[in-house]
Amino acid sequence: MKKLIAAVLCFVTLFTVTFPVYASSITPCANNIYTAETSFYISSTGKATVSNSYIGKSGLVTKGTIETKIQKKFGLIWITVDNGKWTDTSTANSFSQSHSLQLSKTGTYRSHVEFTISGTGGSDDKITKNIEKTYG
Repeated sequence: MKKLIAAVLCFVTLFTVTFPVYASSITPCANNIYTAETSFYISSTGKATVSNSYIGKSGLVTKGTIETKIQKKFGLIWITVDNGKWTDTSTANSFSQSHSLQLSKTGTYRSHVEFTISGTGGSDDKITKNIEKTYG
């Protein structure tokens, strides 16, 4: 029995050391961009800030559209808060933009961001990012 347990532990250790998985670094293949990133932060006073950026593949980006929403959770649904929606567009190869909003109530919030990047590298890249934070 001890040999069986030792063999199983050896196999598990060997497998996890040989094939580590980093799920947060896995990104879908994209035609026109290398990366699309979003960060979401809520200060202790309720100021919510969303920062978005993308880096395009050299010379391929023709248009980038980023739709940003700050949403509050009510039960099982998410509702966009008043003045919590922005649309940014750019024809630049790389782009970065931040938006802030003062939250009026405590609760669970998320940033819901949809990137649509058009270019000559193929069909549009459509990437959605959601980050949840709690205020209060």
